[in-house]
Formats: sequence, C-alpha cells, structure tokens
Amino acid sequence: MMPKPVRPRQFYSSRHHWQRQQGVAIITALLVVMLAATIATYLLAQQSRALTRTERASERAQVSLYVAPTLDWARAVLQETQKSTYTATNQAWAQPIAAQPLINAGGTANVFASGLIRDEAGKFNLNNLVKTDQTASAEDIDIFKRLLKNLGLNPDLAEAVVDWLDKDSEPRANGAEDGYYTSLATPYRAANQPMVQWQELARVKGFDAKTLTRLAPFVTALPIKTSTKGRTKINVNTAPNEIMSALLPELPRDDMANLIRLRELPYLSVDDLVKRFPALKNSATILDQFTDVRSKFFTVSVAITGEVAASRQTALLDASESGVWPRIIWVQAQ
Repeated sequence: MMPKPVRPRQFYSSRHHWQRQQGVAIITALLVVMLAATIATYLLAQQSRALTRTERASERAQVSLYVAPTLDWARAVLQETQKSTYTATNQAWAQPIAAQPLINAGGTANVFASGLIRDEAGKFNLNNLVKTDQTASAEDIDIFKRLLKNLGLNPDLAEAVVDWLDKDSEPRANGAEDGYYTSLATPYRAANQPMVQWQELARVKGFDAKTLTRLAPFVTALPIKTSTKGRTKINVNTAPNEIMSALLPELPRDDMANLIRLRELPYLSVDDLVKRFPALKNSATILDQFTDVRSKFFTVSVAITGEVAASRQTALLDASESGVWPRIIWVQAQ
C-alpha cells in the first residue's frame, strides 16, 4: 500500500492567505459601500436643508411684499373713517380681518393676511403729563394717578413718569431723576423728553413687568402738537371704564356703567354726551378740555403668514387731517 502523499506546507499557507485576502476585500467593499451610502445620505440631507432654506427665504421675501399693501389697507380704511364727525367701534376700522387669502401671480393663495386697528385716543396719553414747555400738567397727573388707583397700582408711580418726561433734573416726591438712574448696575439717564412708545416705561423707576402688563391696555405715547394746546384728548366713544372713571371720579358707578353701555349708539359730540347724561352738566368744562368723540391716532397690527414664513408689524398712524392719507409715525417689527 502506497503511502498518502503529503502536500507541501507552502500550498496550505498560500490557500489560507488567499482566503484571508478575499475576506478583507469583501469587508473593504462593504465599508466602501457603507461610506458611500453615508456620504450620499449626508449630501441629500444637506441638499434638502439648502432647498428648505431657499424655500423659506423665497417665502419670507414674498411675505414681506404684502406687509406694505396691508398697512395701506388700514390707511385707506382710516381715511374713510375720518369723513365721519365721530369715531366709534361700530365703524369699519374696528372690524378686524382674519386669515384673508392673498392670491399670487400663479392664481393660488398660499399667503394669508390678518390685521387689527386699535384706537389710541381711547387710552391715556403719557405725554400729556407734561405741557409743550416740558413743565408738569397737574390736571393730567391727577387723572393718571386715579387711573393707576383704578388698576390697583401705586398712584405714586405717576411722579416717576413726570420726572422721566420733564426737562428739569429735580426729582419730585416719589420720583426719580439722573441721580437714581446713574446709580443702577447698568446706568443711564432720564429721557427728559416725550416718549415715542409707551413701552419706554420699562426704564422708569417702579415699573416692573407685572405693572407694565397691567397698564398695557390703558396707556399710550402720542406726539403732542402745539395746535392742540399741549394735549391729546380721550375719545369717550372708545375709552374703557377705568379711564372714564379716572376722568369723571364724581360720576356714580351706575351712571358710568350706563354711559359705557349707551355708547352703542355713539356720542356725536361732547354736548350730545352731556344732553344724554344731565348728571354731567357740572363736568362740562372737564369734558370739553379733556375729551372728544373723534380719534386722530391709531395703531395697526399686521400679520402676513405663509406655509413656512411669517411677518408681523405694528405701526402708529396719524389720521388727524381729514381727507389726507394717514401718516405713518413709526413701524415696529415683532
């Protein structure tokens, strides 16, 4: 019997080496495929994000184009309103627009407009606290103090506001001037000039976030013209109970409630108000000096909303000149 031949050791070694190389090649190929798939996924994700950014940028540009025309809508409404001898909440300006579709060049509506006009003459104008010569107005200070009290706030806050507005550097009782503001951790000086926006109260001594939130619906900052004898008047057709009560503190609560309720049929003049409420005869002088039935200043809040972008702006409009396109005093993006 012939002995079984023995293969050379080198043959086994070569075959094992070849198998190992084949395994390495397969693993390498798999790694390359995985790497390529990862890179492709990353590139696709980057491309998707780039397309999304481009889409959003395009829509933001489109949305921004509609802001000015929507403001012009408000200006047109207010110009029409000024033809009336009174301003009241039963007029067109007080009716908001909500989600009005805007048709683009392609005939589709993928952008919507919302708008709201508010009467600023129904609020207390903080700039009334000082006269045009920048000295304090005692009558307006008393009204503001009563308003603060009606809102459950400290009436002494009025003193700090007067110091913020008047031109002198002498602090009033419970007020504050540069000496107080420059001693703060982040120092600054009192403005000593009229406010542009009521939110400036945030820099005035004593006005914290809670106080500002409580005051927000009741105060405004409107420019004072010398032709108005240093004061903007409050519209009795739109002012809330808290402000009317501050103006007419002697009027009984029930009479005040009736005054507010019966303006569903708007007051056509201050004389009309007195005729309908004989109890106000003794307050005729105050009413003539501090009130009106028309409004000259309005804020317009506009929101233009697309699928992925939105633009919101608020503007203060001066509609004091009848028949003249209302003037934009300021515009603020939100």
